[in-house]
Amino acid sequence: MGAKKKAEIICRCNNVSRETIEKAILDGARTMNEIFDATSAGVGPCGGSCRRKLAPLLQHYLDTGSFPEKIVEDLSVKSKKD
Repeated sequence: MGAKKKAEIICRCNNVSRETIEKAILDGARTMNEIFDATSAGVGPCGGSCRRKLAPLLQHYLDTGSFPEKIVEDLSVKSKKD
């Protein structure tokens, strides 16, 4: 059988995986704030640099009902420090 895929970490500050974020979305998180509350992603000491990945992941799901294979960072999304 195939090797288990290594978990993709989206939020390094709080060690939140893509799997955890996708589960929160599947469980009903429909806004960035709901993702922050459900997972702690996007609210780390860096000021939220992972929001550039969170926003496109959420938007793709809201638009298509599925998750993208690869997340394309949205460089227009600002973190708290930007």
